[in-house]
Order: sequence, then C-alpha cells, then structure tokens
Amino acid sequence: MKDLEDKYWKQIEQLEWPKDADYKRIEEYIKNNYSLNSALQLADFVDNKVIELGKRFNNDWLGDPGIDVSDDSWGDLRNEVVGRGKEFYENITVAKLQEMANTNDYNESFSYCFHITFYNEKSENEKRSQFELNKPKRIEEFVEKIGNLYDEYHAEIYQSNV
Repeated sequence: MKDLEDKYWKQIEQLEWPKDADYKRIEEYIKNNYSLNSALQLADFVDNKVIELGKRFNNDWLGDPGIDVSDDSWGDLRNEVVGRGKEFYENITVAKLQEMANTNDYNESFSYCFHITFYNEKSENEKRSQFELNKPKRIEEFVEKIGNLYDEYHAEIYQSNV
C-alpha cells in the first residue's frame, strides 16, 4: 500500500501544480499521458487526501480564531495542500493553513485538473443533436411534402394562369 501511495505522490509532483497552478495545462497532460483508469485512480487518491485534511482540520477551520475561508475556498485550500506534494501535505499545520488563507496563498483549484474523469469527452456523433442526426431524413420528408403540395396545387395554379 505504501508503494502505491508513493506512486501517487510522485505522479502529483510530476504534474507540477506549484509551478503555475494551471489546471488546464495539467488536465491536458493527464489526457495525453494517463489512461482513463489511471487518471481516475489518481483523482480518487487526491480526493481521499483532501477528505483526510478536512477531517483533520475541520474543527480548526470552524474554531476560534479559525481558518478564514468560505466553504468553497476551504476546498480550494485543501486541494492546494495536496497539489503541493507529499512533503508539504505531511508537514501542514493549522498555523500554515491560517497563513495561506490570510495571504491568499492558494489557487482555485487543483481538483479541476481531474474534470476529465467526470466529464468524459463525447465523440462527434454524441455531440450532435438528435435533429442533426436525423437531418437527412427530415430533409427528405420536407421535399416529399413540397412535392405533394406541388402535385396538389399544380393543376389548380396551371388552370388559373397564375
């Protein structure tokens, strides 16, 4: 289990979140270098570490003087700690979390790097609406209706010399 955990921490460090906190760059890196299953496993590991931080520091966040962030920012802050790697995670303290919160020393949000695991890209056919998929059939139906109208009114129009 320790080897697997070390593997995930190494993967997190390879993403280089602290370099620029560019979740789009990292998401692209994950798309190009991980299988969906590997990305899901890493995302699950990150989520579990964020949850562990929440359990460990929840009373400190809500206490007095507390850690001065909203619910949403509390999640961003915990994700930041994980994104900075194993050593940072293992050495995080209430004082450091308070300092990060007070100086806005965190980014939104390391968890966004893993959106691909939630929103698998659809193929081009899946992206097309039902109308687009049926467009040829609908065009044929329309042409047929016009032909029927033509047949129905052709003689009448011809005879009226319009």
